[in-house]
Amino acid sequence: MLAQDPWKPHPLTQSEIQHIRQRCAKFFGDSLRLHAHVRLLKARPVNTAEERQRLVLEVRRCEGEAMKAYIAYQLIFWRTFRIHDLPMEILSNIIRFVVWSAPSPQIGIRWRLQLTWVSRYLRHAAISDPTLWNAIWFRDNPPFERSLAFVGRSGISPLDLRINDTPTRKFTDQEVCALLKALTPHLHHIRMLIILFEDWEPILSVLKWLSDYGKEGLRPLTMERFEIHRTGNPYLWPGLVWRGTKFDPVNHSVSLYSLFGGRYVPELKSFTMNGVYIDWVNTPSLENLTTLDLRRIPLELCPSLPRFRQILSSSPMLTKLSLDGAGPASNPTTVNNYPAIDLPHLHTLVLANFAAPFTKTIVSHFTAPNAKDLTIMNFKGFNYGPFYEFMIGRFPKIRLLTLYTTSCPSDILPVMIKWLDSMPLLAYARLAAVEHDILQAFLFDPDTMKVHPCLPPSLRTSFGIVEDLTFTGLTAPSQEALDDVERKPRIVSPRLDVLEVQTIEPTVFADFVLARKLCGVPVKKTYMAPSMADDYTPAALANISKHIKTLMRVEIGAKTQEEEELLNAP
Repeated sequence: MLAQDPWKPHPLTQSEIQHIRQRCAKFFGDSLRLHAHVRLLKARPVNTAEERQRLVLEVRRCEGEAMKAYIAYQLIFWRTFRIHDLPMEILSNIIRFVVWSAPSPQIGIRWRLQLTWVSRYLRHAAISDPTLWNAIWFRDNPPFERSLAFVGRSGISPLDLRINDTPTRKFTDQEVCALLKALTPHLHHIRMLIILFEDWEPILSVLKWLSDYGKEGLRPLTMERFEIHRTGNPYLWPGLVWRGTKFDPVNHSVSLYSLFGGRYVPELKSFTMNGVYIDWVNTPSLENLTTLDLRRIPLELCPSLPRFRQILSSSPMLTKLSLDGAGPASNPTTVNNYPAIDLPHLHTLVLANFAAPFTKTIVSHFTAPNAKDLTIMNFKGFNYGPFYEFMIGRFPKIRLLTLYTTSCPSDILPVMIKWLDSMPLLAYARLAAVEHDILQAFLFDPDTMKVHPCLPPSLRTSFGIVEDLTFTGLTAPSQEALDDVERKPRIVSPRLDVLEVQTIEPTVFADFVLARKLCGVPVKKTYMAPSMADDYTPAALANISKHIKTLMRVEIGAKTQEEEELLNAP
């Protein structure tokens, strides 16, 4: 329909515009007439199978022609659109919708560049809008000409910068220092700065850069979010011995810096430090935070317990606290020496990679009665029973629970059951690298402390259900529930109906969803990581689908609709 009329963009004459409008009217009219004819054909009575067959073929032909006509209309209608007559503010809004709808940062960069190649008018509209260029991911090679051009086009608008090693190369300290020098005139209007380097030297150069700027008393900083991640060897620290050799960063005699040179930056709300340390005492900006994320820091380089508590107490609006192998440098025996700090706005709590004695100590320093999202990672190989016992009833409003690489030996199973039961609103669970031992806790009646009676012997064997549990006063079953023979059995986490899973053995997961279904609380939806789904045979997936209403693939780290709804629920 359009094959005989190839078209190349060019300024249109008035006669060309009129011709295009006539063709649009024809194609649109043809589409409407054909759809009306299809409706008449479908209403026509048929007497024989042969007539029905002819009618079906005619309907298909007309529907195909109607679709072709409508596609042709859509393809040529836009040619007469007077884009150059649009006011600049409207055109800028259109361009923003295009750029910020990019599915990935890489595509977003390409789209921004391509917009400047279309015409002088579009190039002027794009370049004159600094908000199109102020989110910059430094993915080009040194000397970062493209990214620095974006910085220049952003003017004085707030900058959101991400600088990291690429998959193909690590940036050298000299390259990073040259980049930081080019960014110094813009440092005062950087709103977000995310740094990811493997080596210590560029990390220290970034910390020195921020420290020197603050000490020189230049224009006030407006940074709201700061993240610095060292992705290299977690056992390599300046001045410490590793494998018999003391590590000293090249060209960096100083490795301890106060953030922003000890200058107070009241705008800072989100702070992440991963595999890096600073002078905690002389960094006054760590207050009024909404996000505090500390990861992979040796105990002796963590903030002292008084400083850690000071950070928490001065951040009453804290909404996310993530502690992954880092926290207060305290003695695990000092649990009862300090009153707990109330964090009423804390919604997300992450605890990962702690030795068992420290877990209870850390949690004892704060309360978060309104927490909705709890993550437990790598609590395995030690006795975490005292921690889970301390957690019973501490977070009653949890709706999302993450359990990664977490085990449950039989001696702490009663505590685990009572802890899970103390979170009655739990509706969404993220599970990874877990086995039957911890999943069985979701199959017990928390009142009688017995496995749900609907669980058949075969599944009891698969889960290794332990019938003779040892109880304490806190975990003992209810005698009233044991004596009531007509009582309907209860189940742990009755609202749990959405799962997000990865790296779980297919047989383990199949046993779990079947067991929950037999206990009367079926899983309605499961999001499965692609790597896990690829491990399933078609027959295994078909078997799983019998017990789950909806099974979907989701990339690791992507937020699901249910997750967003539960976090935003009042």
